[in-house]
Amino acid sequence: MSLPVAMGGNRVPTARYRATRDWLEWTEGRLGQKSNRAPMWAVVEAEVRQTLQQRARRVGDVTVSFQHRDYTGSPTFVVLEDVETPKDACRAILGAARAARAARQSPDQS
Repeated sequence: MSLPVAMGGNRVPTARYRATRDWLEWTEGRLGQKSNRAPMWAVVEAEVRQTLQQRARRVGDVTVSFQHRDYTGSPTFVVLEDVETPKDACRAILGAARAARAARQSPDQS
C-alpha cells in the first residue's frame, strides 16, 4: 500500500512511502534519490504528529520506531512527513507490523 504524500503550496513532494506486508520503504530526494527500507516486524511504535497548518491541510507526520530487540539495523526510527490521513496510515502500519511479527514467530507450515 502506498502512503499518499500531500503537496504543500508550490512544493513538489520529495519523499515517497510504501508499506508492504514485509517492509516499510521510503525514497527521499528530487534529483538524487535515496531509497531505504526496514522490516515490518521491527516496527514497535508509530505515532502521529500534526501542526495546526497540517491539520488544516488534513496531513500529518507519522514517526515509526524500529526498536524490536532482534532488530540490529539502521535507522532506529523514521519520520514520514506530510502523509495524507495520517491516523489511518499509522493504524495500517501497526496492523501490518503485528501481522509480520506473528508470521515471523510461527513456524512455516509449507
